[in-house]
Amino acid sequence: MSEVARRQWREFLSGYGRLHIYTVDPGAHAMARELVPIMRETGRFGSWFADGWSAMHEGACRPAIELPEALVAGDALILGSQTDFSHTQTVIRQAAAAGAKTIFIFDHWKNYAEHFGAGALTDAIVVPDAFAREQLVFALGERAASRGHVLPHLAIEAAAERIATSGVRAEIGLIAVMLDPTEAADGLGYDWRSTLAVIAERAAQQKGVRIVVKPHPRQDAATVAGELSVFTRRGVPAHLDMGDVESLIKRASEVWGMTTVALNVALAVGKPIKSFQVGRNAAGARASNPHIEPFAVT
Repeated sequence: MSEVARRQWREFLSGYGRLHIYTVDPGAHAMARELVPIMRETGRFGSWFADGWSAMHEGACRPAIELPEALVAGDALILGSQTDFSHTQTVIRQAAAAGAKTIFIFDHWKNYAEHFGAGALTDAIVVPDAFAREQLVFALGERAASRGHVLPHLAIEAAAERIATSGVRAEIGLIAVMLDPTEAADGLGYDWRSTLAVIAERAAQQKGVRIVVKPHPRQDAATVAGELSVFTRRGVPAHLDMGDVESLIKRASEVWGMTTVALNVALAVGKPIKSFQVGRNAAGARASNPHIEPFAVT
């Protein structure tokens, strides 16, 4: 990542006391991997607490169950986005009860209000750009205006830099498909299975392509593999990729997906992208990612 980004984050964090961070899902985990070293540089780092997927992928984390007792007045707790909004709200209440400040870091999705529900906002809300800040205030009202801060998305910056400097050349015809774990029951009007079917139809119209599907970290690979028949029935070569996202983006000539932040990374390094959200409803539109809207297939 750039030194400018590091400096901006150091300056922002210098206004707080002891700093803790809490993560659950892969996106927040990726941000924490880049942010924790900067927290250490400030001399204010406390602990990284993790639950769920994040806890299984970072051995140095403390279990989230220890978080409420670890917080004391004057601390600051950084939270990343997670899909269990009610739990986010519980953690915010726990921090407030301990007298700790709270900082929420958003990725690029538009569902700002859902994270906080009818509860209190965090003391600071970090978004990746001015456009996101405008949408934040629109969604949450003026009460969010004084809390909103624009700071670089460290995980996207770092990933884009690694890809851009790798020297790996794109393979002609290779389309990387990055899935989200969206199910029909999530109520967005589309899901990962319907998305694969639409992608198979689109890919069958292009000559010389081969599809490489990357399951989301929270998806069962065997279940996803069982759905690849939608491609073989149309004569489109397709297989699963269980490597890391960055390696696949490096090799891809195009990157297709749903609303994953991996599309933002691909866009940042100049890859052609498509965001498939066919059939989305109003909830699906709210949950989308504003920077990939120009590339949305709905």
